[in-house]
Amino acid sequence: MGVSMPTIEQLAREAVEIANPETALRALTALRLELDAAEANLVQRALRGGASWSQVARALGITKQAAHRKYRHLFEQPLAAALAGSKILATTDARRSVQFAREEAARLSQPAIGTEHVLLGILRCQQSGAAKALNALGVTLESARLCLQTTLPGLPPGAAAGETVTVQAGRILERAVREAAKRGERLVGVEHLLLALLSDSRNGAVQTLETLRTTPAKVRRQLELEWAGGGPGARGAAVPAGEPVPADAPVPAAPVVE
Repeated sequence: MGVSMPTIEQLAREAVEIANPETALRALTALRLELDAAEANLVQRALRGGASWSQVARALGITKQAAHRKYRHLFEQPLAAALAGSKILATTDARRSVQFAREEAARLSQPAIGTEHVLLGILRCQQSGAAKALNALGVTLESARLCLQTTLPGLPPGAAAGETVTVQAGRILERAVREAAKRGERLVGVEHLLLALLSDSRNGAVQTLETLRTTPAKVRRQLELEWAGGGPGARGAAVPAGEPVPADAPVPAAPVVE
């Protein structure tokens, strides 16, 4: 997964130029995440190009052990292979929620799909256990839109919006697959996307939930209740109308930032 230099430059500019300190801090947090992803990408390119761990460590100003510990995951076995041939599938609703996220980003004239837009996409899948769990805690699509804590600057009128996926949002999609695998499930549903969103307290989705006076812990508990209840969003019954598709099939959303 690559990183957009214009995004990094824009976030850096926003972090120093925005007058509101809270908004500036959110931009700074997003910038750190983008820089972390850029560093990981460069480390991977260096190692694949023949550089040693010692050379990489010297360039980063850390020890060889620290560099290996931080970036060894770049060369771990892919999830599909680790599952010994079993294929992780994504439900139609999970894919649809990502498409909804794209629409929400475009509606707000945001330059990319962020975690906050993924949250809105989940809420638009109203029959899912994830949306029902959020609604039970007072988090509705309307309230989330009103209280949205965005981590991205806006675009000028006429600029293309929502045409890429931020590094953070891309990681959420990958983490959702791991959540399903960890639970021994072969379907990635909207519920797994929500669990993945809750794993990073710094992202815009969690900040939005906190603004709406709930917490990741409360959402997890409510989601487990929905799953246990055996409703349409229950574990093992999360497949909506339509055939489930491979999780690595093209998602009906914009391409990832290069």
